[in-house]
Amino acid sequence: WDRSADSWSGVTCKDGLVVGLDLSDESISGGIDGSSSLFKLEFLRSLNLAFNNFNYMAILLSLANLSRLENLNLSNAWFTRQIPAELSRLRKLRTLDLTYLYSLKLEKSSLRSLIGDLGELRELYLDMVNVSAEGSEWCDALSSSVPKLEVLSMSYCSFSGPIDASLMSLANLSVIRLRSNNLSTTVPSFLANFSSLKMLHLGDCGLQGEFPQKVFQVQTLQNLYLSSNELLKVFLLDFLEDSSLETLVMYGTNISGRILDSIGNLRKLLFSMKNLSVLTYLDLFDNSLTGSIPPFGASRNLTEIDLSYNALTGLITSVGREDLLNLELLYLRYNSLEGDIPPTLFTLPRLERISLSRNRFNGQLIIHPNASLDQSIRLDLESNQLQGSIPPSIFKLQQLQYLSLSYNNFSGSMNIDTLQGLGNINYLDLSYNSLSINAMAPTSAAASSFPKFYLLKLSSCQLRTVPQFLANQSNLEILDLSNNNIRGEIPRWIGTLEQLDVLNLSHNHLSGTILDCVIMTSHKVLNLRNNQLSGDIPRNILPTCNLKTLDISENLLQGQIPLSLANCTMLEVVNIGDNQIDGTFPCHFKAMSSLCILILRSNKLNVHMKLQIIDLSSNNFSGTIPTSLLASWEAMKVNADFNYLYFKPMWGSLYQDRVIVTFKGQQLELVKILTIFTSIDFSGNRLDGPIPDTLGNLHALYFLNLSHNSISGSIPPVLGNPHQLESLDLSQNYLSRTIPTQLTNLHFLSFLNLSNNQLVGSIPTSGQFLTFSKSSFDGNLGLCGLQLNKNCSITTNMTKEAGDDGDNDDSEKKWFYLGIPLGFVVGFW
Repeated sequence: WDRSADSWSGVTCKDGLVVGLDLSDESISGGIDGSSSLFKLEFLRSLNLAFNNFNYMAILLSLANLSRLENLNLSNAWFTRQIPAELSRLRKLRTLDLTYLYSLKLEKSSLRSLIGDLGELRELYLDMVNVSAEGSEWCDALSSSVPKLEVLSMSYCSFSGPIDASLMSLANLSVIRLRSNNLSTTVPSFLANFSSLKMLHLGDCGLQGEFPQKVFQVQTLQNLYLSSNELLKVFLLDFLEDSSLETLVMYGTNISGRILDSIGNLRKLLFSMKNLSVLTYLDLFDNSLTGSIPPFGASRNLTEIDLSYNALTGLITSVGREDLLNLELLYLRYNSLEGDIPPTLFTLPRLERISLSRNRFNGQLIIHPNASLDQSIRLDLESNQLQGSIPPSIFKLQQLQYLSLSYNNFSGSMNIDTLQGLGNINYLDLSYNSLSINAMAPTSAAASSFPKFYLLKLSSCQLRTVPQFLANQSNLEILDLSNNNIRGEIPRWIGTLEQLDVLNLSHNHLSGTILDCVIMTSHKVLNLRNNQLSGDIPRNILPTCNLKTLDISENLLQGQIPLSLANCTMLEVVNIGDNQIDGTFPCHFKAMSSLCILILRSNKLNVHMKLQIIDLSSNNFSGTIPTSLLASWEAMKVNADFNYLYFKPMWGSLYQDRVIVTFKGQQLELVKILTIFTSIDFSGNRLDGPIPDTLGNLHALYFLNLSHNSISGSIPPVLGNPHQLESLDLSQNYLSRTIPTQLTNLHFLSFLNLSNNQLVGSIPTSGQFLTFSKSSFDGNLGLCGLQLNKNCSITTNMTKEAGDDGDNDDSEKKWFYLGIPLGFVVGFW
């Protein structure tokens, strides 16, 4: 080759010798042989094989032959297994990067055996390498082996704390990145002694105690990440005038009242940011910050501000072009901010995302006349108290992509044609205001002139028809037109919207039948609740059905539940309640292994799933309660993770399932159905026979309603086993004998109704029974006790309770009356 050439693409030469080889991101795949000519380049100083695919092969021992290597980068190259200790023979290494490889381990060859002879090392990157060592071990290995180290990056390495003081000997450290290790320790104050420190990343490390305030005073510190350390207390001081801080990320830490004690108030904290002239990224998301938001002074380099999920109050002071020239993202959602939204906010030249949702902003929304019409904007003002009309100028923002104004007090009327001005919008939510949108007027332009939506929510906008332009919305994934005055039949063209995942037409006045194509389209959520739909449920449902939620309750549907509905094997929520469905219980639903909630209430039905809520109330079921059916409900036997049921489309907007349950004697709509909430409602049928002991095995049961049946026998003592039970209604039956004392073990029971049975004996006077009133026991002539103001010692015509010693002295009465104000009730709401 031309010995005069210094380099080629990826190849660096010196004096005719190859000294550098950069093959990163060259789509190299497959393995590499130990006899490869690569390992004969004895003068090689730099080797970069990053971002290739070496097909899970082990790191070759032959690399140790390249004794002159100073820089070795194997990151993201799909090497696996153990890191060979032979790499320690590369004693001239200054940079070693083994990050983000596949299951790479250092278990047999310890960290010390790898770096023990690498005394010249300046940069060490071992992110995601399984080090599995304790604090004293890995800290001592570093401090005694690599004294010249400047960059330490060991995130996701599965090592533990504490951060040992031996690390202090690495005086040249400028980058310390230990993210997502289980340190579970306090942050040592000696970190403030690293005079060259530029980056400190200790996010998600289980840190505890107080963060050393002196670290904020390190003049060279540019990037500080402390996020997701819930037990870490941070007290912010005023920043130095010559501070170099550019990025401050502390969401999910414990920044709370004591911060304000230490600095006076939040205003002082943020005013001190006038000294942070180079700050570019501020993230204090999800803390307990209070106070107001003052101007940011000279922080003109800020590009992102996220103070969401705090307790901030007051106004947003005037914002002008001279303040935040480079701001691109402003997140202040989930606070208690109020007043007007400054119109000048829309004049910031680079601002692209504004999220002020879940605050208390009021007054009118005003778009400044100098607002940029050609910059891309995402605007979220959901759940405030904004009023007046929506400014017409907002519909002239051609580059507006995302607009959410739902749950405010906007008023006035508008034609659906107005939406044509939003040329590039794909997310629009105007729901739950006092708007009136006219979609019946003839459109002034073709349907193709409307924006291409992927989400459109116009709930509670006084619509009287389904807008016709939607027939051409081939990209539409979420459509919510619920709570309007829409009449007539469901348009057939809705069945042609093949991308539609969520269709919500509930709470309207739709009539006619449910079209086969509406169910067979690739919906995930179909909600037609509370309309006037009639006829049968479609019977020709194909095995390609992808439904996860089906709510067709509160209509006029008739006939039987079709067998083909079992083809929707992904269904989690089925609500067919409050119709005129007849026939037998749909046993074919057992094919739906994902089914969590089944509501069949108020129909004309007679008679191994993951059922979580089952409501068969107000039907015509007769016979005994089948024990085999109860035994198959696994979700009611063990506690689930604390979460709630929802469907999340690709674009991230949640659809939350809703059902109505009769809970604690009242009908309640569950907007967020928690996965831990379990419920059985068999009330209002013709069930007879005893209460099965199998119910005692449902340890995760929260709610049981067997009222208004013909159930007889005694209350089984095993009903005291479901310790989570909060509501128990056995009223209006033929239950006899005594109330078992085991029910006093239900420490969370806050609603009890045993009225109108044939129970006898004394009412228990301990546990939650101290909190129940006379109405819980009325209509049982043989019952006695303080709750009924009926002394058991003088009660006649009754059978004495087994084990009752007749002890009803004054001390028992005193404890009962004392328990009434002191007894606590733990309810689900």
